[in-house]
Amino acid sequence: MDTALVLKKQFDQQQIITFDDAKAYLEQSVLFQQLLEEFDPTPLNLLHRLLELIEIPFSTQYRQVQEWRDQLVDLTFTGHGFSLTGQSDYILACYNGMITHVLMKLDYSDHKKIEAGIQWILKYQNVSRGAVCLWQGEGIQKYGGCMKSTPCYVGVVKSMQVLSEARKQEWFGSLDVRTKLSEGLEYILQHQVYLRQSNHQPITSYITRLTFPYTYKTNILEILTLLKENEKHDDERCIPALDFLRKKKKKQGYWVVNSIQHPKHWIAFDQTRQKGDWISYEIEKLL
Repeated sequence: MDTALVLKKQFDQQQIITFDDAKAYLEQSVLFQQLLEEFDPTPLNLLHRLLELIEIPFSTQYRQVQEWRDQLVDLTFTGHGFSLTGQSDYILACYNGMITHVLMKLDYSDHKKIEAGIQWILKYQNVSRGAVCLWQGEGIQKYGGCMKSTPCYVGVVKSMQVLSEARKQEWFGSLDVRTKLSEGLEYILQHQVYLRQSNHQPITSYITRLTFPYTYKTNILEILTLLKENEKHDDERCIPALDFLRKKKKKQGYWVVNSIQHPKHWIAFDQTRQKGDWISYEIEKLL
């Protein structure tokens, strides 16, 4: 087991609470050292690397991680939120959500910029069918119809992660996130976590593929974790998704990650067709 996972388990159990105590685990971690290796720092590559690093406690203490975080902001902040082009016209719900969430998890100090990402969600992220899209940016109309009569499910999930995190952080206590968060979580529950309302089939082709950490390709595990953070995982509408996870457990007592096409420069936490230490831990916490 990689020492970064040992650290995460002890951190979750509050056995390690300081960077001084965590540092030895990080220095000995093969995975963490791989995550610190250089790569082509495009906005998308930066986001993907930071999505992985937020899963490792105290990673934000490293200067390299701080520099990547700040570089992501420089490349993506638009004044109204975040986009991969750095232009407001191309703000998309999923990427605004993921970037804002990463910055919150990595203790980015310019809270006004984070607030812009949150405010975009509060003003423009639809969480019901048939709602009018109030955002007039060109990209949201062009790429996948993020806010058509049925809002993009990925955008809803990623946006609700942001509001869930904002609810926990005192810096953002002045923002009224509870109503939108409650509505968004209810929308997710109306879909029994992962099923279309029309035919009860999976919403996307990848939503039932178990992977960790998470890209924009949200899956059952990520969504159930969001619901648990908000004490919604005991809702009876979660039962099909929870049963799905239980059925995926191997007879040896662990889970394995599914094979998917990973983004460029992605560092795998678990190898396919092998015991998945990381994903097993995440699922065990949930169940």
